[in-house]
Formats: sequence, C-alpha cells, structure tokens
Amino acid sequence: MLIALIKKVLKKTINIEHWKLISIGVIFIILSSFIIYIIEPDEFKNPLNGFWFVMTTVSQVGFGDYIPKTTFGRLYTVILYLVGVGFFAIIIAKWIDLLNNYEELKEAEILGYKGKNHIVVINWSQKAKITMEEILVQNQNIDIILIDVFKDSPIEHDQVHYVQGNATKIDTLQRANILHAESICIFAPDFVIDKVAGDGKTLLIASTIKQLAKQKMANIYIIVEILDEDHVSNTNLDCIDEFILSNKPFSHLMAKTALHKQLDYS
Repeated sequence: MLIALIKKVLKKTINIEHWKLISIGVIFIILSSFIIYIIEPDEFKNPLNGFWFVMTTVSQVGFGDYIPKTTFGRLYTVILYLVGVGFFAIIIAKWIDLLNNYEELKEAEILGYKGKNHIVVINWSQKAKITMEEILVQNQNIDIILIDVFKDSPIEHDQVHYVQGNATKIDTLQRANILHAESICIFAPDFVIDKVAGDGKTLLIASTIKQLAKQKMANIYIIVEILDEDHVSNTNLDCIDEFILSNKPFSHLMAKTALHKQLDYS
C-alpha cells in the first residue's frame, strides 16, 4: 500500500517538464563534480571531494574547506554558482511539494475512498485474494476497496485501496464509499470452526449495508459467501442479492458476478 501511495504522490507532484529540469540539474551537479576535479586535481584529490565542493556551493553553505586556486577553477565556480543554485532550488522546492502531497494523500486514504463504480471486498481470505486477482484480470480499470481489521493492507496493487475497520460499522462502510459501489463481495474467513457464527456475521454485515442503502435510497448489489447451505433456506436473505456456497469452486463465479451482477445457478 505504501508503494502505491508513493506512486500517486510522484504522479501528482512531478510532471514531465519538472522531471526534465530535475534530471538536468542532477546531471549538471554530477558533471560539475568531475569537471572541478579535472580542473584542479591537486586541490580536490578525487571526484568525491569535487562533489562535496559543488554541493556546499549550490546550497550556499560554503564551508571553505576546498578553494579553487586557478583562474579556470574560479571561473567555473562562478558558473556553478549562477546555474547550480537555480537547479538546487528547483530540486528542493519539488521535494517539499512531494512531502506536502504525501501528507495530503495519506490523509485522503484515512478519510476514505471517494471514487465511484468500484467493487468492495469485505474480509480478507485466500478466496478473496483469488477473486480480486480474477477481477483485475477481467477489468484492468476498476478499483477494488478491501475492508478488514488488519493494520496494513495484506495486498499491494495500484487499483486496490485498503480501508481498515469493522465492516459492521457505518463509519467504515462510508469510508469505502459503499453506496456508490458497483457491487459488494462479503467473504467468510479461511478457517471457520462455527459456521453458524460465520454466516451470522456475514448476514449482519449484509443487513447493515442494506439498511444504510435504504436510508440513503441507494441501489447496491451484495454477493456473499455462505458456509452452510441450510442457512440459505432458514434465513431471511432479503439483504443479499446473490449467494455462493463456500464448498463450491467459486472464485471465478464470484468475480463474474461482481462484475456483471448476474449468475446462472442452473
């Protein structure tokens, strides 16, 4: 998740023109380190000392531990100062912009997802992972919002956004912008001892989402993984649009249903 966030920051902070200026500035500073060493090898001894001199010059620190002795060395130092200070200022300015944008985007992640027509996946499991991978293969432009209680996202992908929290809580659902989702997939944990409790939690989440949608007059589509087939007939499933039994090889079916909102069970 951190890598994806950094990519977003870079895209927002630096466009092509800025990259050109920064690249030229870095090349100029590196070349200057070698040039000043070539002009005055006795003074600088090696290119690393030349780099130290260049950085102290363009940053206007000027420790004075290295001083050009020759006319060419001093003339190039003037050029270095006039040109290098400008490039250095640009690099520092973009670095500050990058840090500011990082904080803004980090805060945006905390506040929640603001996009629409995405797919929400609730509860991380191996079946959830396979389904998400299948969805991303079938549609490379759709965003997936994963909701779980882990501190960090268990998956890193540019199109996967993580919302930490309890899916039975309205605040968590709102941070996933669930009312504007294309579909919601609710998964059971990988290892469930009590199927009644597992399906009960799934139904509670689905019921909470439907109640929220009813209050906001939103039309949402919920697909759930059911552990025990008997619970399908013994429970009021008005809060569920599609169900898939856990003991079926259903990862492809879940992905297809989430994307197309229809499935033929015959």
